[in-house]
Amino acid sequence: MESVDWSETDLQLVHALQIHPRAPWSLVGEVLGVSPATVARRWARLNEGGLAWVTGYRPYGPKNPDDPAVAMVVARCLPARMAALAAELAAHPECIAVEIVSGSGDLVLFVATADREALVDYLLGRFAALDGLLPFRTLWVTGFFTEGSRWRLQALTREQARVLSTKAGPRAALAGPSPGRADPLGERITDLLAEDGRMPYTVLAERAGASEPTVRRKLRALLESGRLALRCDLAPEAAGRPVFLAVTVRVPADRMEATGRALAQLPGIRLVATVVGDADLCASFWLPTIADVHRLERILLEKLPDLQLVDRLVGMRSVKRVGRLLDASGRLRRTVGESRGLPLSGGHADTGSA
Repeated sequence: MESVDWSETDLQLVHALQIHPRAPWSLVGEVLGVSPATVARRWARLNEGGLAWVTGYRPYGPKNPDDPAVAMVVARCLPARMAALAAELAAHPECIAVEIVSGSGDLVLFVATADREALVDYLLGRFAALDGLLPFRTLWVTGFFTEGSRWRLQALTREQARVLSTKAGPRAALAGPSPGRADPLGERITDLLAEDGRMPYTVLAERAGASEPTVRRKLRALLESGRLALRCDLAPEAAGRPVFLAVTVRVPADRMEATGRALAQLPGIRLVATVVGDADLCASFWLPTIADVHRLERILLEKLPDLQLVDRLVGMRSVKRVGRLLDASGRLRRTVGESRGLPLSGGHADTGSA
C-alpha cells in the first residue's frame, strides 16, 4: 500500500475535525493559518486514501444502564476460520467494532442492539450459529467514562482547540438517548450523514427532500438531543500508535468510579466502560509498540494499586470500527450500514460543510 507522509498541517486538520467534525473549511483554514482551499484539498487526499474520515452515527451508549443493550464479547474460534469469521461478523449490523486479537480470545467485539432482548436473541441465535465459533464470554456494558470520539491527536495549540470547541456546539452524551417519537426527516438525515459526515448542507437538503434551513435546524436538534453523533476517525498509523490493547480489570465496588475516571486520563486511552461479567471495567488503548504493554501495566500498578488485571488482549488486526470496515493497515475500506437505530457510517471526499 502506498505510504502517505503526514504533515503537521494534516495532523492539525484531523485534530480540528475531531473537535468540530462539520467545521466549515473557512473556519478550519483560519484556525490553522492556511487557505480554505488548502485544507479542503488536504482533507480530500486523506479521506480518499482511507486515512481519515467523518462518521455520522446513532450513539450506542446504554440507554438504560439497568437493562443494557451493549456488550463486549470475547470469542474463541477455529484458527483456520479466524479471518473469515471476523469478516462475516463485520457484516452484521449488530457488531459495531471487530478486532482480531491474541490472548485469551481471538476476537473482541462490541455489540449493540435496540434493547437487551434483541441483544440476547442475536447472541444466542445468529451469532452463536456461526461456523467455527468456539466458546465466548459476554460483558454487559452499563456505562462509559470515555470512548473513541473523545480521543484527540493533540496537534493543535490550546487556543486553536478552544476556538474550535466554542464554534462546535453540543456534543453527544456518552449514554445513548431515550427513544423519541418517529422522525422520518431525522432518520433520513442520519442515514445520509452515515454515508458522509461532512456532506454539504445543499446536498443534504436535496437528498433529504427538505429545504436547507429546515435541514440545518433538524441537524442541530439531532445533535443537541443526542440522537445523532459525529466523529472524525483516522488510521492509527497517523497517531504513531498502531497497537490495539484491550484490558479488563476488577476493582473494589467503592473504587470503581474513581478508577474509571483515572483510566480515562491515561495516554493512549480510547475507551473505558463499566461492565458486568468476569470484570468490573474494560478499557482499550492505542499504543506505539507491543513492548509498551509492559510499560502501561507498570503505570496501572503505580497509579491504581487497587486494580486487579483480569485479561489483556493485544490487537492483530482491526476489521471494523464504529460501522467502518478497515483494511489490513487500519485504513477505511468501505461502508457497512443499516437503518434500525445503530451506528451507520460511510465516507466520501467532500468539499466542505457550510
